[in-house]
Amino acid sequence: MTQLPKYLLLGFAAILGAFALLVWYVFLRPVEVRAGHGIITNKIFKPAGQYVQYPVGMRTGFFAPARIPIAECYVFTIQVEDLAADVGVAVNTLAAEEFNVGEPVKIQYQERSLPGIWRRVYVLRMNR
Repeated sequence: MTQLPKYLLLGFAAILGAFALLVWYVFLRPVEVRAGHGIITNKIFKPAGQYVQYPVGMRTGFFAPARIPIAECYVFTIQVEDLAADVGVAVNTLAAEEFNVGEPVKIQYQERSLPGIWRRVYVLRMNR
């Protein structure tokens, strides 16, 4: 059996290490939780559904796909004063009853990005 040259293995390891650092920087590093004020511009009902998860890997027996239920919710679009784009947040039906289109709300959010390439705002909380 022939072995690969060490420089190829080290180069591949360096590429994977750089990819791991990129994933950590974009998705896992601690970022500050910011607060903002905005106005609800849209409220859409999303009915209950399901997600089907198929098993992967070596299967030595019969494995059926797992059906994962997704609860119904309302999806709100919020125009935030501090951000250039609108943000969206899904809220369960009971909590969504107290919010209507046109009302001012306070949100707590985190902004994750890869500068110049990708940006995403994750809304953590929405309240009056």
